[in-house]
Amino acid sequence: MRNSEKVLVELTKQAQNKEYQFERIYRNLCNANMYIKAYCNIYKNNGSSTSGNDSETADGFSEEKIMKIIDRMKDESYQVQPVRRTYIPKKNGTKRPLGIPNFNDRLVQEVCRMMLEAIYEPIFSKNSHGFRPQRSCHTALAQVQRTFKGANWFIEGDIKGCFDNIDHTVLINILRKRIKDERFIRLIWKFLRAGYMENWRYQNTYSGTPQGGIVSPILANIYLNELDVKIEAIKQKFTADNVGDAKKNRIRNPIYMKLTNEMGKLKKKIDKCDDETLRQELIHEYKRLQKLRNQEQEKIGLVNYKNMQYVRYADDFIISVMGSKQDCQDIKDELTEFLKEELKLELSKEKTLITHSRDKAKFLNYEIQVRENSQFFENKNGIKRRTGNMGIALFMPRDVMFNYINEKGVVQDINAEHWRGKARPYLQCLSDLEIVTTYNAEIRGLYNYYAMAENVSARMNMIYHVMEYSCLKTLAGKHKSSVCKMRSQYTVGKDWGIRYDTAEEKNKVRFFYCQGFKKKSVPNKNTDIDNIADTFKYTGRTELEQRISARKCEMCGKENVPFNIHHVHQLKDLTGKTKWELMMIARQRKTLVLCEECHRKIHNPEYE
Repeated sequence: MRNSEKVLVELTKQAQNKEYQFERIYRNLCNANMYIKAYCNIYKNNGSSTSGNDSETADGFSEEKIMKIIDRMKDESYQVQPVRRTYIPKKNGTKRPLGIPNFNDRLVQEVCRMMLEAIYEPIFSKNSHGFRPQRSCHTALAQVQRTFKGANWFIEGDIKGCFDNIDHTVLINILRKRIKDERFIRLIWKFLRAGYMENWRYQNTYSGTPQGGIVSPILANIYLNELDVKIEAIKQKFTADNVGDAKKNRIRNPIYMKLTNEMGKLKKKIDKCDDETLRQELIHEYKRLQKLRNQEQEKIGLVNYKNMQYVRYADDFIISVMGSKQDCQDIKDELTEFLKEELKLELSKEKTLITHSRDKAKFLNYEIQVRENSQFFENKNGIKRRTGNMGIALFMPRDVMFNYINEKGVVQDINAEHWRGKARPYLQCLSDLEIVTTYNAEIRGLYNYYAMAENVSARMNMIYHVMEYSCLKTLAGKHKSSVCKMRSQYTVGKDWGIRYDTAEEKNKVRFFYCQGFKKKSVPNKNTDIDNIADTFKYTGRTELEQRISARKCEMCGKENVPFNIHHVHQLKDLTGKTKWELMMIARQRKTLVLCEECHRKIHNPEYE
């Protein structure tokens, strides 16, 4: 039986040839090692302990289950079960539908996802960042900063209900361009048409990718890659008439050069002048010319030079245009027609905006603006430098701050001139350590996302002060005390926090967040990631894979026996009263590889 790493690496190598067509990939769904690797990828997820419409979870995974799936794969009798639909709250107060597949379907989806990722990652556009390895919102924003310099206009793209309206027939036809294995295509059809159960009633799915499905993100990227290809073609046509490279062939600004020459002549006169009164007049004139020169660009681009850049994260995209507003309207109209005719999607006319670069466009909940090049600052040596030079600045929107404070309920009146903090009574049932940890996690989570913003320090400091006051007030309400007394009681040096003990260390302190809010660059500095998939992640086996391959029970020590996986949701739920619980706690593992007999004993309440 072929090793799963070798299978994925081979698929990736073949996929580097864009003309290559895959004819025999369904056979990999009959490889037991692929299911073991799939389990190792998904068992750590929080949802692994949540069942679909049956009672199956990550607990109880065994060789017998794998072989049952493979037997049904061989004769294509495997049937995808409808997902269990539930709803999760959104920030705007509405609810988002989420589908929870059965665990066997999750395993099969993960195997399909691994193969599709190996096949399509090498041909995905470098401008796509959503649901891809080594890419994130921050890498998308870093590309915006790096490539959108000097833009005149922004086109903010918004596709109406993209993931719910993906056309199944169009998606399958796109897959058939590279995959000539109809058995695999039929399996994807099963996932797309599986339907869902809501209030014990079956509902068909006629469009969209499976909500909550493991394979859904990669299918959506395959679908929207057609949009990436189309925009690249528009860009080539848009820039076809350019003469030379604007970066390399920029011409000197004649006004800037004239003012520089006049300043040079004045400088010589100032150096030779002995009359102090005349000298001061010359200095004053020199500064006036310098101020005028600072308002001009040193170099200007080629005449009639046009350019456009594009970045997409999932269904959210933005285009920068170095051209006219009419150019932007033409691009928008062409994309609207393409999405409607080719992908059966609709570009929202109300939310797809054309914004001038001196105003702020929105992308991934950041505000984006081209800086004015006339702004200056003094560096640590006292030398004046331009801050922008037509570069891109990212900002944390003001409404994010208001919405966040309002959502958390940490102020009494969000519209008041001076905010007055308030307690959060529903947190008072927690321990003091858990209350402070909760506030720290909320502050750190928001800061980590907006750490690239120019104004992150100012915005986050405003949020920080009301969050700190709310935390102290929550503690005061719990202990029937006051904010001042709580602050004094928990003061440790210049900051304050909660003291606690662990098994390894006594008298530790969990400080209320005190690391500050310094602006950061993108976490992954090498944002120009190569299109070819990084296959390094496939070259090593996880610890769990090695434990399964050993075919040895970790309880009784029996060797060469069929394995069963015992899985728990969280280690902190274990009491340590039984042998198997003590083993999991000592090893800090959520899984045990057992024989059938030991696994049966664990689920027997009388087992000690």
